[in-house]
Amino acid sequence: MGRPPKPEEKPTLNYYGLKELGYGGFPHTGDYLRDQLTIESMCFRIGLRTDEGGLGKFGHYKAIVDLLWNHEEVGSHVRFIWNTWASRMTLKCCEFEEISIAGAASAGKSSPMALWAVVNYITDPTHTLVLVMSTTLAGAKKRIWKNVIEFWEGIPNLPGRLLKSTNEIKGKTYDGVGFGDSSGIYLLASEQSSEKSAMEKLIGIKAPRTGNSGATYEEMIASGEYDDLFDKFDEEHLRDLLPRLQNLSDDRIGTIILIVDEATGCSPSILNVINSNMKPGNSGHLQVIMISNPANRWDTFGMFSTPDEGWDSVTMADDEWTTTTGGICIRFDGEKNPRIVEGNERLSWMLRQKDIDAMEKTYGRNSSYFNRMCKAWFSETGSDEGVYNQSDFISTGAMDSVMWGFKLPVMLSSLDPSFSAGGDRASCTFFKLGLDITGKKTLERIEEISLPVDTEDVHTPISYQLVRKWKAECVKRGVTPENACFDSTGGGITFADVVKVVWSPRVLAISSAGKASKTPVGLEKHPNGEKILCSERYSNRATEIWFGAHPLLRSGQIKGVTVDLGKQICARQHDKSSGRDARVLKIENKRIFKSRVGNSPDESDSFFLGIELAKIRHGLKPVHALADEDDNGTAASGSTDREAWKHLCARARRISGRKRLE
Repeated sequence: MGRPPKPEEKPTLNYYGLKELGYGGFPHTGDYLRDQLTIESMCFRIGLRTDEGGLGKFGHYKAIVDLLWNHEEVGSHVRFIWNTWASRMTLKCCEFEEISIAGAASAGKSSPMALWAVVNYITDPTHTLVLVMSTTLAGAKKRIWKNVIEFWEGIPNLPGRLLKSTNEIKGKTYDGVGFGDSSGIYLLASEQSSEKSAMEKLIGIKAPRTGNSGATYEEMIASGEYDDLFDKFDEEHLRDLLPRLQNLSDDRIGTIILIVDEATGCSPSILNVINSNMKPGNSGHLQVIMISNPANRWDTFGMFSTPDEGWDSVTMADDEWTTTTGGICIRFDGEKNPRIVEGNERLSWMLRQKDIDAMEKTYGRNSSYFNRMCKAWFSETGSDEGVYNQSDFISTGAMDSVMWGFKLPVMLSSLDPSFSAGGDRASCTFFKLGLDITGKKTLERIEEISLPVDTEDVHTPISYQLVRKWKAECVKRGVTPENACFDSTGGGITFADVVKVVWSPRVLAISSAGKASKTPVGLEKHPNGEKILCSERYSNRATEIWFGAHPLLRSGQIKGVTVDLGKQICARQHDKSSGRDARVLKIENKRIFKSRVGNSPDESDSFFLGIELAKIRHGLKPVHALADEDDNGTAASGSTDREAWKHLCARARRISGRKRLE
């Protein structure tokens, strides 16, 4: 900690009223910095408010940082530069249990949160467990974990054991002698290869605990320990104060702090673990902090940051909002950073105006890249490289359910036997197809199930197992062979033959291999008035099938899309191979998608197969295409207005029939 001040220089210790609370009698070392640090740590742990004589939780936190890393007597080679953004981040961490920090590029997010991890641990080293998570270990070692190690090594003899090889700082055991795993600071990765291990460490984890903690207010009053406070505070104040004072004793529950860096790229399964496993067992003793450059509203960070009143309730003018789980999301717009607004050139890591201008010129002000890296905004459209984006599903009502008309819809089913085409599992999707209340032909996705197979059954080939299970599920839901289809691409002739034998030759086989068809692309036309064909617009049949839903989405004829399905669809990108005509569209190969995302797009492939089935077997077309056929003199029996009028007349005849009237 450095040399003690000379007697004539020795300042007076500031107890902030702790003595009046009965917590001023700790052993003195004679080293002012050590003793004052002990006081500040106690005040920080209980969040000593100004009306109690303290500085508030943030005020004491700042004092700790300045005593350790910014005090000349300590001699730390690491300094922490306070600025308005770092202060705001830390202040919110002092006030909330769940904090989402959405920042522009180079906003300085990782350093304050790394310091938050270190300070929380060293102020209570036996009862604080900090878990730092990032997409990859390699990435974390260049960002937040690198900052953790720098702050740790900047101060000698901190109460913990740093093990660089295993990316952990083991915490002090309750006896204050050894080191263990119940407290400390640990780095985890949520990348695909490490996800299972990381999630297992989070499931069932409990905050460090000693004694018979969790006493009620009445039990604490009855103990007599706090009798001297009765004449200083009223009961309302004591009910808040006593549980905080209990946090200084040896009879208490500690704290778990989970900090997720680069949360946009982290596995969404972490949200399930937090809500289903960590919160129930650590209520009031768990803090979750996620930091990232926001990408879209459906990834892990976007879901964690969702406004409690929905995304329509916030705009780019909002720099913070309450989230659905009662936490807070705070935004840091790059155009408003302190380096630009305050002219503070000490903040050399932050964006300059010329950096922002160059970004805008290169990518465009309305691009998702500019939104993410400069404005720190959760884009509604997601990636510029995606085949679909979020607005394709949100703004078109595709995530809504259907109010059907008077005729019952028919059931459809599609199967993507992905095990034979580079996928992860066999995905089966069920749909309803019919006329909605307005008479518009609509396809609603009802459910998706995975069809498991028994690999130990050496007597029944997997293809036979799969078709039998699929047939059984379809029969259960009333799907006839004519209303079922499967992807015959990977399985080839063999799988198609199995479907014919086990179920029926009337089941539709759809191949996504080969060239695109010569059917028209919606209403698109050449300058000479001829319609543009799919073979002219799409590089192959697979791309045609995937893009084929766009016109139906725009006309509001696709319903029942879930968030998980929408996320998977939006993750599929355009092919980036060079030398292609930019006017000809092509989706990325399934294997490339799998290597990039970590799983195969099986559910979305099955979804688009079902749409193709509805188009081929039931003539599903976007309503504007039907209207166009009407205009050209080719009657469109499915025209929205005509069908609506037909059903209205039929209903009127039914309810006004002479025999039905009393």
